[in-house]
Amino acid sequence: MMNWPFDADVPKHEWTKIAASGFAGAVPACVYDGARLDGGVPLGALGTGYFTLEGNGRIGRCSIYNDIVPPRHDATEWLTLRVGNASLPLSTARIAYWGHYPVADLVARFDEKPLDIGIRAFSPFVPGDRAASNTPAALFELEIRNRGTEPLECELAIVPPQPKKDDATGALAGEGLAAYSGKDALRGTVGCQLAPGASSRIRFSFGWYAPCWRDSGSEAHVHRYAQRYDSAQTVAEDALGRFDELLARVLAWQQQVYDSDHPDWLCDWLVQSLYSLAKNTIWIARTRSDEWWGEDGWFTHNESHTGCPITETMVCRMHGHFPALLFFPELEATTLDAFRHFQIEDGEVPFTYGRETSMRDPRYHCQHPLNSGQYAQMVYRLFLRTGDKDRLAYFYPSVKRAIQYQYTLDDDGDGLVNDQAHVRPGECWPANQFYDIWPWWGTSAYVAGTWLATLSIGKAMAKLMADEAFGAEMNDWLERGKKAYQEKLWTGQYYRLWHDPANSRSCDVSLGNQLMAEWCASIAGLPGVLPEEQVKTALGTIKRLNMHATAYGLVNGVTPDGAPYDTGLCLPGDHATHTFVGESLCAAMTYMYRGHQETGLEIARRLYEAIALKSASPWNQRCLLNGKTGLPLWGDDYYSNLVVWAVPMALARQGIQAFTKGEGLVTRMMTIRGPRE
Repeated sequence: MMNWPFDADVPKHEWTKIAASGFAGAVPACVYDGARLDGGVPLGALGTGYFTLEGNGRIGRCSIYNDIVPPRHDATEWLTLRVGNASLPLSTARIAYWGHYPVADLVARFDEKPLDIGIRAFSPFVPGDRAASNTPAALFELEIRNRGTEPLECELAIVPPQPKKDDATGALAGEGLAAYSGKDALRGTVGCQLAPGASSRIRFSFGWYAPCWRDSGSEAHVHRYAQRYDSAQTVAEDALGRFDELLARVLAWQQQVYDSDHPDWLCDWLVQSLYSLAKNTIWIARTRSDEWWGEDGWFTHNESHTGCPITETMVCRMHGHFPALLFFPELEATTLDAFRHFQIEDGEVPFTYGRETSMRDPRYHCQHPLNSGQYAQMVYRLFLRTGDKDRLAYFYPSVKRAIQYQYTLDDDGDGLVNDQAHVRPGECWPANQFYDIWPWWGTSAYVAGTWLATLSIGKAMAKLMADEAFGAEMNDWLERGKKAYQEKLWTGQYYRLWHDPANSRSCDVSLGNQLMAEWCASIAGLPGVLPEEQVKTALGTIKRLNMHATAYGLVNGVTPDGAPYDTGLCLPGDHATHTFVGESLCAAMTYMYRGHQETGLEIARRLYEAIALKSASPWNQRCLLNGKTGLPLWGDDYYSNLVVWAVPMALARQGIQAFTKGEGLVTRMMTIRGPRE
């Protein structure tokens, strides 16, 4: 097969190194047989909408014209080669597929005619450049090669996703491209003549423009990109004019990841994970004086527009906000400011802004033992990323009220937030914490541990704000809470799942991520809140029980004798017996922070290989994997999996502030502009 845009003559569905256009030297990759791929690369970026270029050569899901939840499923041909009387849709070719978000590289071979075609399609996604990354366009370069012995005259017919609403438009632009845009069709054609063994290159761009939309609450909004563009044609022409610059910048930041000292599979996961920003983000503009958000607009990341559409689920963003935090902190600030805005009088911060795409329908008293404290932790993370003390001062009164609200969730005065399952007898939902179909009672290792970390982080913020009284208050809560945590949960080998002495019941299950307190503190660059010797012992137990119980990360819940725990409540999607990807990653990072990099990397590798190799779904990463098979179980395109962007920090044993200083990976990705720099 041809070797542009990459060398496709490599083993499929396994880690390899490939030569690829635009990269210096071979880069890590997994090349797929397109027919076996579970979802293609989404073309789109920050708040632009997207469409997927599938492994079968067709367009798949599409949200660019405001079909956001659910995204429409086109399953249409977008590229057809016409040679004489023969019509060759791309889907009839044998396709080798290498994606590296935001780029989809395809090498296709037709059997009916002696033609090969190489395709490079990409959208501008440039860490640190929010404007470029908010360009509603996809750019294409095609190389058609005649592998036969006779000259061929070809015509390429291009049919991008079609607008189906009066206020949405698309446009094509390209040298030599004849574009037609009528009421019922948008298409383009371009011809080429190929001598035997010869090839021809074609470039074009596709822009879309659907500036106005209504969310699920029927509230009207304007997309941020509408403040920079006035038509689809303007978008297409602007993107085409910057083709080389944009492609160079995309490949340059990817080169930085590939050149890092991380394992090949981790480099791939870091690059691919960012696809979620295309599939799940919305960025609205400020267009009226009565809108409370600022001139930067309002940026949101959904739990999953395709799987569980909820706008900015707090417990998911606790894990998944790292790309926004690291690469677009100004956008992260707009998201946190919305939670501040929706905070109610008693200090409670909402679980979400609303269901589906609703942005002003906040929900309270749902997973509230976690939400307000997690909000406080993320405000501190933003400070660590930016060093902006004035912004911290802006958020601080809200943070203080959020922490004080959580005081009210301590039912027994021991200094710990208690679980508040809202289930009826015999039911599993709503369990009212992140493992939302697995009810816990009394004091749990996860919820109470997260609270201890919140208190430690709150103390750090109080010190920065010179609030000695509140710092002392939190210290009192922290010391009482740490004592109760040991007394109620430590078994001698690990922290039990939960303990409810008021009702004479407990659960001695070992939770894979029982040390969430330690991960939260480590990410923030603070000392752990649990005794070091007990953390060491618990890590040994988790490896012996939870890791041993599956070949795919960690089983969430394991009994003391090593069996996956069956709650008997919610099969087959029971959280307890399966693997929660984001949570297993947090546990893996806790191993890394404690000097057990090999174990942490092995947990993470098993997770990603289940996703990328076994399921061939790097652009449809699920929340929950079957603990026995590693196959997807629930939660398409899941927000919390973006926590993988905290893994390089954990490997370096650094918190956010130290990791983002100097000339490290984040800085290099955000500042490099081309392959020669």
